Amino acid sequence: MNITKQHQYTLASEGYIVLPEIIPRQLCNDVIDVITSFTGANLSKPDSWYDKELGHNGIVPVHQHQAIWNVRQQPAIHQAFAKLLASEKLWVRLDRLSFKPPQQQPEAFDKRNIHLDFPYQKITSLRLQGILYLTDTAENQGAFCCVPELFKQPDVLKKKEDLWFTEEELEGYEIKNIAAKAGSLVIWDSRLPHSGNTNTSDQPRLAQYISMCPEDSEESRASRIALWQAKRAPEKWRNMPYQKDPEEGEVAELTELGQKLLGLTRW
Repeated sequence: MNITKQHQYTLASEGYIVLPEIIPRQLCNDVIDVITSFTGANLSKPDSWYDKELGHNGIVPVHQHQAIWNVRQQPAIHQAFAKLLASEKLWVRLDRLSFKPPQQQPEAFDKRNIHLDFPYQKITSLRLQGILYLTDTAENQGAFCCVPELFKQPDVLKKKEDLWFTEEELEGYEIKNIAAKAGSLVIWDSRLPHSGNTNTSDQPRLAQYISMCPEDSEESRASRIALWQAKRAPEKWRNMPYQKDPEEGEVAELTELGQKLLGLTRW
């Protein structure tokens, strides 16, 4: 993926970028199959979308499936993060999936869902997060949403003592809802207030969380390899509803790039 100076400028000024259709649809469809198998959902039968209660963000706690790794080890994704983080020596986070059907009782989007995932003061260098849309995703389909104008006010954000924003704190700021085609990757700076909006469409949102970070300690390397071999989620993401531990299936096969992104081999 060719990351341009415009991409870098937009990320620095707005807090996020969209990389359109960076992943082939077939790879997206393979991950969709993982989601529907886990949830029991039939995408052509709306009544089946609600068999499992997965919470506001529709977390599907699968982390080590081959289809997920096939996306993670796509060169285009590594190239994008490597350019933005100014290093090719990256590890991919062992993140999960999302299935977010339409709200059964539609209501106005609750601004209080806007949040940061980490305390602003503790983010001392560029930290990136990402979400891959597995289907064409409309603005009202539970899409990624964010507050770029608040991102531009670091002095305000530095004063935040918690991670969640009240309606009063968001008063006067536009919440942007990001639509994109299947295979598109949204990457955002962790200092950007964000959320996934309420799905008021007639279709579910299906997504894979994916991001990369600089390689870390030898202890972290060993832990990541063990999780992959044992088909387990990172400890902080265990004990989710319906989660299987270990996860089903064979240990994912990794490409040469995938081995480096896990930490199995060194850069």
